[in-house]
Amino acid sequence: MKFLLLIALSASFSAQAVEWKSIFISGDDSIENFDNGRKTLSTMLAPLGAHVENQVHLTSADKEVKKGVKLATGENVVSAFQNLKITKKKDGCFVFMTSHGAKNQGFYLSRAGILTPANLAQLLDTACGDEPTVVLISACYSGQFINNTLAKKNRVIMTAAIADRPSFGCSADTKYTYWDECIIDSLPSVNTWEELYTDVKACISDKETRLGFQASKPQAFFGESMKGLNILNK
Repeated sequence: MKFLLLIALSASFSAQAVEWKSIFISGDDSIENFDNGRKTLSTMLAPLGAHVENQVHLTSADKEVKKGVKLATGENVVSAFQNLKITKKKDGCFVFMTSHGAKNQGFYLSRAGILTPANLAQLLDTACGDEPTVVLISACYSGQFINNTLAKKNRVIMTAAIADRPSFGCSADTKYTYWDECIIDSLPSVNTWEELYTDVKACISDKETRLGFQASKPQAFFGESMKGLNILNK
C-alpha cells in the first residue's frame, strides 16, 4: 500500500515541560524480537514522559492484534501520525520503529511495504512541525534516515546502523535486536540522548567485536535546539 502524501504544517518550538506523544512500531512478525523491543521500551519510557495514554502502538503480528494492538498497515501508519498531530506548544513527538531495513529504500513493514525517508519526513513535518521530535529507528541500513530532509534543528534521530550496513540480532535465538537491547540496557544509567548514543555505540561495538561481525556503526543526529536535552522528561 502506498503512503499518503501529507502537507506540512508549521509550529513554534518549546522545549520546556514537554508532554510527549508517541508512536511505537514493530514492522515485521517473522521473529518476536521486534514486538519484544516495542513493548519493553514503551514500558520503560512511560514513566519518563511517554505516558501510556499518549502512546500509539502498531504491530505486524496477528497475535498482538488479538490483544488490541493495531496492525501496521500503510493506512494505520498514516492515521497514527495524523492522530499524533501537535495541538499545543508544549507537546513533543517521540517515534520508535523496529524492523528489517531495505538498503537504499527504507524501513520494512511486512503489512505495508517500505516506509521511505521521504515518507517519514512528510509524516513528521505534518504531525510534529517544529516541535521537539525524537526518532529512534532500529533496522539494517537505517542511517539512510539521517538526511537533509529529516535532520532538522528540532529533531534527535538515532539509528541502529550506518546507511550502507546491516545491524544484527534479528534471529530467533535472541530476545531483542542488538540495538534495541543496548538501548534498553543503557537507558536507566544515562540522562541525555547524547549519553544514550555514546553508551549504545559502545554496547554495539562490544557485541559485534565479540561475535566477529562487521561494525554496523550506529548513527545519530542532534539538532541545534535539541542538544543536551534530557531523555523525555528524565
